[in-house]
Amino acid sequence: MEYLLDTSSLIAYLSDEKEADEVAKVIKTSAIPFVALSEIYYIIWKKKSEAEADKIYGLIKSWGLPILFPDERIILVAGRLKAIFKLGMADSYIAALSLDKNLTLVTKDKDYEILQNQIKILYLNK
Repeated sequence: MEYLLDTSSLIAYLSDEKEADEVAKVIKTSAIPFVALSEIYYIIWKKKSEAEADKIYGLIKSWGLPILFPDERIILVAGRLKAIFKLGMADSYIAALSLDKNLTLVTKDKDYEILQNQIKILYLNK
């Protein structure tokens, strides 16, 4: 594993946005944070339907990429990142997993710029 795909990169890939090719280049050496799956599921359900959310969830799982879950250390790191950098909780978990696993975060989300000295970030279409 070299990369961690956040919610914005997964949406770009799934929606065939202009950044999809950039995600495709790294996807085989990527992992997915648990919270990004939850956010994708929620977004698809809200915009389309529960059935479509189930379908997309199954599609993502079929890629066979590792899904990263927090242990106690990650829980504490995410809390610290949220407290210090004022990130949202989901972003804090994603950043904590990136930091802990030494993975380059793949994102379109500019909220992570505050962490550029803490984690490696690959901004899509920058």
